[in-house]
Amino acid sequence: MALTFREALRVHGTKENRLDFHLQHADLAQLVAHPTCNRVVRGSSPLVGPKKVVDFILKYVKNWRGAPRQVEPDCRFSPTFQLGGFRRMKSKKVLAIGAMALALLLSACSSSSDETSAEGDKAAFPTEDLTLNISWWGEQEAPGAQKWLEETIALYTKEHPNVTIKHVLQTTDGLIPSFEAAAAAQSGPDIQYFWGGIYTQQPGWDGHIAPISDYLSEEELSHYINAKVEAGFQGKVWTAPWYINPSFPLLVRKDILADNGLSVPTNWDELMKVCDVLSAKKITTIAGGVKDGWFGGWIYSILGGQSVQSQADVINAVVGTTKFTDPEHATWWTKLEESRDRKCWNDDINSLELYQAQQKFVDGTAAMTITAGPDAPNFAKKAGGDEKVTIMAMPAWSDGPLAGKMGTTSQTLGITKWSKYPQVAADFIKFSHTTDRLNAWYAATGSMPADDRFDISQVQSASTKALFESALNGAPYLENFIPAQLDADAVFKNVQLVLKGEVTAAEAAADKQAIMERLRKSDRKLVDNFTAWAK
Repeated sequence: MALTFREALRVHGTKENRLDFHLQHADLAQLVAHPTCNRVVRGSSPLVGPKKVVDFILKYVKNWRGAPRQVEPDCRFSPTFQLGGFRRMKSKKVLAIGAMALALLLSACSSSSDETSAEGDKAAFPTEDLTLNISWWGEQEAPGAQKWLEETIALYTKEHPNVTIKHVLQTTDGLIPSFEAAAAAQSGPDIQYFWGGIYTQQPGWDGHIAPISDYLSEEELSHYINAKVEAGFQGKVWTAPWYINPSFPLLVRKDILADNGLSVPTNWDELMKVCDVLSAKKITTIAGGVKDGWFGGWIYSILGGQSVQSQADVINAVVGTTKFTDPEHATWWTKLEESRDRKCWNDDINSLELYQAQQKFVDGTAAMTITAGPDAPNFAKKAGGDEKVTIMAMPAWSDGPLAGKMGTTSQTLGITKWSKYPQVAADFIKFSHTTDRLNAWYAATGSMPADDRFDISQVQSASTKALFESALNGAPYLENFIPAQLDADAVFKNVQLVLKGEVTAAEAAADKQAIMERLRKSDRKLVDNFTAWAK
């Protein structure tokens, strides 16, 4: 088990400020001077080695009176470091025990160099002044993210005074183009935000990002939710999940339904009946906006996911083993068509952008809406909280294994190939997954960090807790397993056209298949990459 120094102390139920190493000052200086153990003492990298080494050391450690306030970049103590609180050795026996414990710790740290090479410990942490740049997105769907990021940067740079971190929040439409421009110039951010799945895979295939698994251990990455499912490729993991996006919850205003003699629908047929009743009263059932296209991908995932067995079925259609006109991939278009005919949507769905339409739900002029998972608790709170709002998966229209389940995807951070300080970038990402930062993320945004070490029991809202739990055992988010161009050219476009009544469900499915066939011919690597990803 890999433990940080502080985690080891917590395992043993002992506070740091009540421990004493019983080591001579010179021995402690030797410990801190060790390039790996320096970071062990400061708690910023794992103490790798047999747990019995940790147990042995802690067995003979008592009454520590104060952790080092700061260690200089060259591993010497700072002038402000106080050595009072270390007791003088009182016997040769204790000296021997202390020396043996120190030797074992140094041995563990030294022998860990091979095990921790994936964490950037092959090279010493840079001591020169350096700057990292972060290009990110997320405030749009997880309000409070910027406050959290700036606080996290401040805490990290306080621990690492030679590091300066700057960040730029991108727009929804500008996120991908800005990265493409940086990749073309091979210059720009050190840390880049990526949506999951194909939006993570493609930059990796194109050689624009370094696998995060080259810098973080397998044990650390094992806690990052969706890391291998969406960002894994041929034994590597491209990017580090940052926060969870349950994809995508249906928010239902129980008060509006009750006022109209209705209850929360539990299946598709019941949902269609709700649409019939509310539309007859000129009340919008589901508020949405597809003008900017993005909502079309959401609809594909929450309806189309109900008739496949897994993401492997979608990848099979991408590579040509099956077709997007086959029933398992095409039937959902008929359900979209039905929802249009039963007047489930707001009349202006094609003229509103995604986030504009959701305000109708808050205002009480729509009974339901579909939101980004991270923002769902905020929308529910604005509309009256658990008393008035239910957060749920789209009611099932099929009996497939994914029907009635919420999709789950993680928004991620990756290290660009041109970054001069990838180990520092990885260390910052790892720092953002410490317990304090995980809890701070939830406090700032109300959404779930993408780490299974986050304690869900602290969540008080029943609907929010259920949302988070659904993300731990969610369905794959299908939009992330098709080429981005297919998403834009076929899904976005045809959802708009079906809702306008300008194409039929069958025509939409046929167009998607035709575009996929053209993409396979124009991109010879596409089939190979998707096939390798599926393994």
